Amino acid sequence: MPALFLYEPRMLLRTVVTSLVEGNDSAIQSFPVLPHLTENVCSSTAENKIMLVGLGGAGAAFPDLLRFIRSVKTFKVKTLVWVPDEYPWLQKLLSTIYAGRIILEENLGSALLPALNELSGLKTISYRSSNATKRPRRMTQTELEILLQFASGLSSREMADNRKCSYKTIFSWKHNICEALNIETNAQWLEMLTEIVQLSSMYQAGQSYGSL
Repeated sequence: MPALFLYEPRMLLRTVVTSLVEGNDSAIQSFPVLPHLTENVCSSTAENKIMLVGLGGAGAAFPDLLRFIRSVKTFKVKTLVWVPDEYPWLQKLLSTIYAGRIILEENLGSALLPALNELSGLKTISYRSSNATKRPRRMTQTELEILLQFASGLSSREMADNRKCSYKTIFSWKHNICEALNIETNAQWLEMLTEIVQLSSMYQAGQSYGSL
């Protein structure tokens, strides 16, 4: 039986997910605040860990949540994420930062347990490409950070100055990000940044959900 860790700041969805999982005879630890999730996931000694994440309610914690999802592969943690259906670029982004399963928020009631059962049956998730199945290019931690800095409003010049690197290096990272996300036009790039900004701006009082 895997150790399950739930991050969902919204009380209603947190209750729904908890009821579904416990109704499936599985125990789950619930964390409405991100630092509590990160601390418990990283300190757990369980061999089989699955993180369940409601991305839409993260609010100001959204960038840090993306960073954490990208980093937990180091701890061999599997991740199941649900996202609002009107954010297609976010779904692509999640697939490049090692999210194991991605489902739509509107399908949470019907899709959660099948996705969780499938994920539970996997001993490990292989992120390496094979000749038989070509996997999408994965985004590095640095590339994710560059993307988040673009979304925060920093320019390429400002990032180059902050990182003590050349403008061409920032441009190269941006090129790699676009390649990983299959972004082909400036309009698509702006759509990607807009989705990040929107989700970071929603539920700005999201941290107070921990008291609900």
